[in-house]
Amino acid sequence: MGWKFWQKNTRTESVGHAPKVKLPKPKELPEHMGMYLVVKEKMDPDWVWSLKCAKRLRENDKSLFDFRIFSESDAAEAGVNVSNYDVLDNHINLILFHGYSDKHGYDFHIEKDATEKAA
Repeated sequence: MGWKFWQKNTRTESVGHAPKVKLPKPKELPEHMGMYLVVKEKMDPDWVWSLKCAKRLRENDKSLFDFRIFSESDAAEAGVNVSNYDVLDNHINLILFHGYSDKHGYDFHIEKDATEKAA
């Protein structure tokens, strides 16, 4: 009969669409980024360590991540459930910082978003 029950066939593959890449959930701010914001940018440590970071792999370079840093409390006030990086596309005003980082965090670049609220 040719059943291949061990191979997963998603509904999108059968229709002919490319399968969507599942993005990771937002996590605590990585230590190297938090330290940068506290030490170099002289930001309030309590506020910085309350921030969350949403990441995604770059399409053209699998060794780099794009990231967005946001405040979970601001998102909750706005009624937005930030479940991954792409959710913030529709809520640009929630993004405080954005940039890129390598997988190990040795090389990263953070830019302050133009719509950032005063901390």
